[in-house]
Amino acid sequence: MSSSPRIHILGVGNLGRLFAHALANTPNPPRLTLLLHRPSLLSEWDLAGRTISITTHSLTNSNGVYDIEEPITRGSIIENLIIATKTLHTAKALKAVKHRLGAQSTILFTQNGMGTTEEATRLIFPEEATRPSYLAAITSHGLYSEGPFRSVFAGQAHVSVGHVCGSSPKSQYLLDQIVNAKLLNATEFESRELRMLQLEKLVINAMINPLTVIYNCRNGELFKRSDVTSVMRDLLAEASQVISLLPELRTLEDGGNDVAERFSKEKLESKVLDVAEKTASNTSSMLQDFRAGRETEVGYINGYIVKRGKELGINVGNNDRIVEMVQKKKVVQEE
Repeated sequence: MSSSPRIHILGVGNLGRLFAHALANTPNPPRLTLLLHRPSLLSEWDLAGRTISITTHSLTNSNGVYDIEEPITRGSIIENLIIATKTLHTAKALKAVKHRLGAQSTILFTQNGMGTTEEATRLIFPEEATRPSYLAAITSHGLYSEGPFRSVFAGQAHVSVGHVCGSSPKSQYLLDQIVNAKLLNATEFESRELRMLQLEKLVINAMINPLTVIYNCRNGELFKRSDVTSVMRDLLAEASQVISLLPELRTLEDGGNDVAERFSKEKLESKVLDVAEKTASNTSSMLQDFRAGRETEVGYINGYIVKRGKELGINVGNNDRIVEMVQKKKVVQEE
């Protein structure tokens, strides 16, 4: 175990805790280091008994061995980094550890929304020769916090993981560790398919999360109202058009016809309504952030649709307005 590559985890919210705990509880766990980015986390770590606790079906498991560091530590090169911060904090978090990352490193992005890998390349790793390899994970599990380093695993689902583009042998160790961690229930996908899975989740989030903020309700209450369903369909029409024309999804074989079919308005609406029904009693993460006075991730969800739409010359006015409403806290008041 002492000679195995180390995995660092930056971001110890629900998602970071889940990945850390799942990796720490494999038959041959890798060496794990939690990067505690706020000084207050050190005292919270001590109060939590220097461990991560995950509760599943009323049973709490606190097993696992972790080292801790502060990101600014002038330590050795980070070979494998799982970044589980909120999307809007990703660039700042990576900047804190940039001096420990290089071409031999692999970064796994686990966040909701899209655009963080492009942002990391533009702001943190513009030089291709020294840029780490990128992996991305889409997580469908449901978790909520019970305090620092304690989470409840409320809805067990799955993780989709793979390379952001192409493939890299140096990333295989981290990929294998994720896939072999049974608690994560992870499956590896090639980069184009992973991209389409990301976009499907993005659309679902873009239709449900901001509307729960604007109409101040749980997921299941949204589409019982015809006026809300009409708004969703306007947003969906724009998202469908944008994704169907994304150049990176086109292939020589069919020119991207599979994308147009997969991301048709009808198929997307069916997926959105299905998820809203299955998560009917849930309060979306965006509504939780909004109620707590935290900045939301709408800029990386609907905002991503707006950005790509404008690049393609597509009218994305409805999504643009939704972003503005959430960011400026313009919610619909109950009569």
